[in-house]
Amino acid sequence: MVTPITLLYSALTLVQAAQEKPYQITVEAVPVELPGWPAGAAPARVVLLSDIHARTTDAPRVQELVQTASRLQPEAVILLGDYGRRNAPATDMPPATLAQRLAPLQKHCPVYYVSGNHDDAAAGSALRQAFDAQGFVFVEQQNATLTFSNGCQATLSGVPYRAEQLSTAPLKKRLTLQGEAPALPLIVASHSPWHFQTSALPGDLIVSGHTHGGQICLPGGQPIFQRGMWKHHQLRGGLHHGKRKGQQIYVSRGTGTSSIPIRLHCCPEVSLLLLTGSHQGNTTE
Repeated sequence: MVTPITLLYSALTLVQAAQEKPYQITVEAVPVELPGWPAGAAPARVVLLSDIHARTTDAPRVQELVQTASRLQPEAVILLGDYGRRNAPATDMPPATLAQRLAPLQKHCPVYYVSGNHDDAAAGSALRQAFDAQGFVFVEQQNATLTFSNGCQATLSGVPYRAEQLSTAPLKKRLTLQGEAPALPLIVASHSPWHFQTSALPGDLIVSGHTHGGQICLPGGQPIFQRGMWKHHQLRGGLHHGKRKGQQIYVSRGTGTSSIPIRLHCCPEVSLLLLTGSHQGNTTE
């Protein structure tokens, strides 16, 4: 029996097949102003990789991601979670293999990471062991200080994935800075941008993924389907405003797929953030 879902899936597959290179990796280079940095500072280069969802057959794709990211000459790489697929772990790339394939990223700069909603239970534990063995830095439990060649610094803090309906209190507690250390811009790595889009949590720049940019979009990147509590514009990739005054959120479209192995008008993305000083102070939404 042919169901409406089957017809929709078939139609989307045909439309995708008609596109030119629907899975071609794109580089999104985005200038982002940080408070407290001098306006004349040269841009600091931070690469984001999100939602890899690596299958056992994805070695060429992961290699291309690493090569693309490395060509961008990053000063830091942040991995934003969802490295496998919780709904199909038997066909996922083993964590140790994925970690080895991502290891060249740290040839010239440190690699930081957080977990996503697909990285829980046994798979998440194995992944952490594999990433830690490669020297990647897990920032959900302790902050890191990023020092760039332009002489500027920022604090990087990671938060664990938290479902939309849950309280933001643990995230707020995690992000409360202690002590009287000199104030640095706070970059927060959060697999999901949801709580920062809906609550005034700390952070000058939030870097995230999770939404896949909508994954199935109209020309121009407008998501076709709404997802749970999310609104269409919240799913879309790119630079967003947070609820906190002056806060910016960068949502990566990610590089893989999970439930439906189709991307439509939403190419895989390697994100290059070019961090500079603020020319006009903090902005408001």
